[in-house]
Amino acid sequence: MHGAGWWEAVVGVACLLAAAVFLARARRAPAHRFTALGHGGMALAMCAMAAGGLVLSAALAVVSCLFTLAGRRRGEGTENGAVVHSCLAACAMVAMPFVAGDHGGLTVAAVCLALTGYFAVRSGRWLEALRGRFRAEPVAHLVMSGAMATTFLTMI
Repeated sequence: MHGAGWWEAVVGVACLLAAAVFLARARRAPAHRFTALGHGGMALAMCAMAAGGLVLSAALAVVSCLFTLAGRRRGEGTENGAVVHSCLAACAMVAMPFVAGDHGGLTVAAVCLALTGYFAVRSGRWLEALRGRFRAEPVAHLVMSGAMATTFLTMI
């Protein structure tokens, strides 16, 4: 994403709304505060990326990962996959400024496709959570997975 068109604006606004959902959860659910702050930080990082701020998005992604790790240390999440998921996303966001102009490389393409697949598979979990009734948090997770997947696809 290069912050150039209408698609980036749509993704940026969607990520900003997802950040609001996660930050609201941090406020109302103290038992999950750091994990929610981590997710909110990642949503803000994706918003910055959509606007073309690769360095700002990388910095926000690192902060996001630190919040997630702090939450894990405090015993907030029992699912190890959530920590791996958050740290993997943060590492990818930090790497993006370095490979953003390297379209066409086989290694970059393979990593981007693998990450796209990973976030697509994670989306299945959040789709399951929506069965029966609408809830904002699974939708926010779907927005983030979609934003990540489309971002990696644009890098190929």
